[in-house]
Amino acid sequence: MENTYPPNRASLASTLRRTLVCVTLLFGSLCGVPVVSAHGGAAYFPGVEQWYALIPLLLGILVVAGAVTVRRRRPAARVSHVLTVVFSGLVLAVIGAIALVQLSPITSFSTTSRPFTTRTLTLVRLVLGGTVLVTSVTLARRRWPMKPRYAGLGLLFGGWFLYPILLRDFQPGFNPIGYLLFATLVFSVGYIAWRDCRHAIRTLCTDPITRRFGAAVSVLTAVFFMFSAGILIMLPDPSGVGITWTQSFVHVLPVKDPLVYWPAVEFWFPPLPLGGYLSVGMLTLVLIISLLVGLNGAIVAYQWRCQSTVGFDGATGAAAIAAPNACCCCGPVLSQLAVVALGPSAAMPFYWLFIDTASPLGVLFFTGSIVLLLGNLVRFSAALAPTEPLPEHTL
Repeated sequence: MENTYPPNRASLASTLRRTLVCVTLLFGSLCGVPVVSAHGGAAYFPGVEQWYALIPLLLGILVVAGAVTVRRRRPAARVSHVLTVVFSGLVLAVIGAIALVQLSPITSFSTTSRPFTTRTLTLVRLVLGGTVLVTSVTLARRRWPMKPRYAGLGLLFGGWFLYPILLRDFQPGFNPIGYLLFATLVFSVGYIAWRDCRHAIRTLCTDPITRRFGAAVSVLTAVFFMFSAGILIMLPDPSGVGITWTQSFVHVLPVKDPLVYWPAVEFWFPPLPLGGYLSVGMLTLVLIISLLVGLNGAIVAYQWRCQSTVGFDGATGAAAIAAPNACCCCGPVLSQLAVVALGPSAAMPFYWLFIDTASPLGVLFFTGSIVLLLGNLVRFSAALAPTEPLPEHTL
């Protein structure tokens, strides 16, 4: 049997923060999606309203909150059982969030609903990019003078903001600089994780319970990401011109974003039903974000296993995981919540902030998510003693 521990004396505020962490582990992953796809899935179920999807979403959140409360009040409860309940609640919440997007009544967009002009959004993007560049260099020189890789990553994020503006006259969709910027950023994230966090990752992977929970959260994140972002669909827009949804098809075509055009496979299989597109660039983003969210989920499981707060000092560690969702609440899902609350017409200006290619909102949420999730992993690694043992357990 698992070892038991002294009762947890955490305050109510600490418990609420821990609940927020568990609920939002999956949601930061969508912050880098630059567009939101309309689905028109409500046409397939005439009597089903979009708000029905809130039922499993809220139920899943309640299940997670209940499991966290049980863990706080009964520290002797088996961690593996509590984590199973938490994951079940996350699955319910993800099903509700996916349904919320798939049942969207929006099938078309009107340019008259754009809240800002392209010129205004470009100016905002320029200011944000410059701010990221200056802040990255200044902060890195003051806090991590011996780790220039952090400043380098910040410069790459700033370049992500500025790239479409600086190279707009040089075919930014196909410019080699765009591919180089993307590849360098991916390499930098991986290098920092390997250079500064490999002993922590090794520790998280050593314990089967922690490893399995982190892997399950990572896979669930990837599924959530792809469905909510429109990479995968189950209810295609029935008003599609020139498309026959009763026949299967597979096409190879270039797809824009992230940054540049990528080779992609577009497909639709009616018997499943499942369709969408898979591009090299977007799948890379899915992999990066899902791995980071999974590792942060494993940190939470590790804490519960060890009755430790290593790497999570008060609210700071919780905010590092929750902040991406606090900023945007998963772009696509938040935009659909606005549709449910305000109606398609009233919510359209807000919706445009996510579908407008000139909007820097998607880039802001993507960079913020990577910085917070990777930063939290680095903090955990710095606070973790490589020899700190895990308690014995029985599967």
